[in-house]
Amino acid sequence: MRLPDDDEIYDVDQTYLGPPGYYIGRLRYRMIAVTPVFALLGFAFLVKTGIGFSLLSVALTVLVSLRLSQWVVDKTTHERPMSVLAATFWHELTATRVPTRGQHSRRSSAFRRRITSIGDAHALPLGRRRRWRSYANRKAAAYEGE
Repeated sequence: MRLPDDDEIYDVDQTYLGPPGYYIGRLRYRMIAVTPVFALLGFAFLVKTGIGFSLLSVALTVLVSLRLSQWVVDKTTHERPMSVLAATFWHELTATRVPTRGQHSRRSSAFRRRITSIGDAHALPLGRRRRWRSYANRKAAAYEGE
């Protein structure tokens, strides 16, 4: 079991606090290297799909690349580098699965064909006479008479 490092000095050593006199927020050094890679991949995706470079598409690409790089930096450590994360992802994609042929569940009653249409008058079951059902049936019978 790996315990998180609670040493504040170690955490500050991993963090870029910005130029002297300016505070732009805490950025991890690894994130400074990972974010441009994801941004370039996102821009290549915009070009390849024909979306183009509008303000919205570029802003969303930058935000998504920032979020992806945050996720990658949070998941990787010096004990688990990016290559291990990529290998785990690839093994999850290419793992053999149990065949599911013939193991399907029955269709729910909500998706079966209705015998009566909604709003048709129908007889109430004998053991379960409820006020709202009788009201609904009287209302449906009144529509039929008109």
